[in-house]
Amino acid sequence: MTSETLQFVHGPAPPADDVRVFDSLTRELLGAEFTFRVVGSSHYVSAPAYDFHELSTCDPVDADGATTLRLDGPTVADATDDRPPIGDRRTADGVDPDARLRLDYAADGLACVTTVERRPLAAFPADEGFDVSYRFDEDAYTTIDLAPDGYETYHTYPEFDLALYTRTTFASVPDGTLADATDGDARRRTDRTGQPTD
Repeated sequence: MTSETLQFVHGPAPPADDVRVFDSLTRELLGAEFTFRVVGSSHYVSAPAYDFHELSTCDPVDADGATTLRLDGPTVADATDDRPPIGDRRTADGVDPDARLRLDYAADGLACVTTVERRPLAAFPADEGFDVSYRFDEDAYTTIDLAPDGYETYHTYPEFDLALYTRTTFASVPDGTLADATDGDARRRTDRTGQPTD
């Protein structure tokens, strides 16, 4: 891969650009069909019944609310007990906050929380079976593993010694209570609990 960033776009409509699908699986979650795809630029998840579309892409994207993550930088494995504190920036577990990110998104009837961690490439469980996966090159994978309440992904970048891990959880939200579900803005909010973009 030649890109140095990965972008996440959440929205109520499919991406404007065509996406090349390498592997795909449709499953029911929260009473609706979700389709999980490994695409040429990363991954794409959709649930049209909820007007939910998430595109993760290495390609440049011109979309409102896109969150860009740099692929270089600290990983969660960089934490050590003997490392001097980085001002107020280190988390309680000693991890540089730039190694983590939290994204919140809500669509009509659905709340979504995605946690992103920058992990070393060696953390990628290459021998595991995944629900959806594609190997783009040696040690360059995109995988999706489904759970009853969401999914996990790995995007591996050997050129950065990186296994970018995400965990997304969904909650069905009754009409009129979206703001409560995302603990703030009812549509989209990025918590910079570690922003791997700087």
